[in-house]
Amino acid sequence: MYNFLDPKLMPKLQCSAPAMDNYEPHNLISDNEAVRARGFLAYTVTRPPIELEFEFLCSVDISFIILQTSIGNQKCTGIELFARSEASSYVSIAKAVYNTPGLTFCTSRKYSRTNLPPNHDPTNGLFFFKNDTVRVFMNAKFLKVVIFRTERTVPCLGGIKVFGKPARSCSEATVTTIDRIMGRIVPKVTTGGKENNTNFAIPQDFIDDLTCEVMAVPMTLPSGKTVDRDTLEKHIENEKSFGRKPGDPFTGLNFTENRKPVMNVALKSRIDMFLIQNSTNPSTFSLKRTLGSDQINSFKRLRTSETSVQCCVCQQDQNLYEIPCRHYYCRQCLLTLLSHKCNICNTEFSKSEATRFHV
Repeated sequence: MYNFLDPKLMPKLQCSAPAMDNYEPHNLISDNEAVRARGFLAYTVTRPPIELEFEFLCSVDISFIILQTSIGNQKCTGIELFARSEASSYVSIAKAVYNTPGLTFCTSRKYSRTNLPPNHDPTNGLFFFKNDTVRVFMNAKFLKVVIFRTERTVPCLGGIKVFGKPARSCSEATVTTIDRIMGRIVPKVTTGGKENNTNFAIPQDFIDDLTCEVMAVPMTLPSGKTVDRDTLEKHIENEKSFGRKPGDPFTGLNFTENRKPVMNVALKSRIDMFLIQNSTNPSTFSLKRTLGSDQINSFKRLRTSETSVQCCVCQQDQNLYEIPCRHYYCRQCLLTLLSHKCNICNTEFSKSEATRFHV
């Protein structure tokens, strides 16, 4: 049984509400323990309900969920959980109104008040999943936490852990990959004493149409071609240096509201899973573009460059926020953006996706 919100399992998170500086939602799944300990704290004027939506690496058979629902004097007293599979809509699996620092939700198929879930804090409330939602929480790809009540404070979440195992719908390769990532010893399958890598091949749709490298964040262009986000940004910067507007590198047409690049989320999920499943295959060692430390370090180098990290509108370098297309805006300019659309590349975004940039 694993915590499927462990950073090693690459969970994803979206939030419907803006956050206080240093208390962003992604703290909850950060690989930095000190950052993770801060938790999430909504902006001071935010009132419930708010939603936190988590996406797991694979479908999960959830056994129990532990939530820490207070941060200092900030305290939540009402939470509802929703879950869904890849192809279904959200279903409420549990709801609680409580007066404890945290709470544990679990399945009554495995646990009871005399047979408590592991790691359950006796000071926390104990609640059970709804019996008629077994098929939902036993095959959950997404989990939504709705904070609908607080103790006269802003919504917050100090921490969350979702314990379970890969659902029955997961392939054997996925289960083996999860075990390997989490440190469980998995016997190697060998043929004649040598690993069988003869059938290894990188799918063609994982390749950047411009650089011919494996993509990290695939962006589908109006022309139908797909390139990595870094490639697209470099192209846009190059066009700006010549005084030209951002456009499709294959057709030369400028981006507009109806003709703009879109992140290919489904393809990104496939690339992520492919690279994780083949992380021990020597054939992947030479890939120039990865999802590991090389890419993270390149992000850090970009962010620490004083010439590039500034507001796209007023060019100041204080109180900056980064939006999903990786352009930067100061707080004032961000609040004045119409239709929540980037002025540089016309990419749409929601307020909750803007994250504070720290040098």
